[in-house]
Amino acid sequence: MVETEEVLIFIEELGRLFKDYKKCNDKRIRRQIIEDIRLLGEAIDPNH
Repeated sequence: MVETEEVLIFIEELGRLFKDYKKCNDKRIRRQIIEDIRLLGEAIDPNH
């Protein structure tokens, strides 16, 4: 089970990743950012 403090850190990182995604023009890097976002989402809510 993920602790509350960890969830807050993950949410902050999601915000940074979304900003990076919006600024990035390289499709390969954008795909990797999306994968990182997906993995963090699973870490926050593994049942989703």
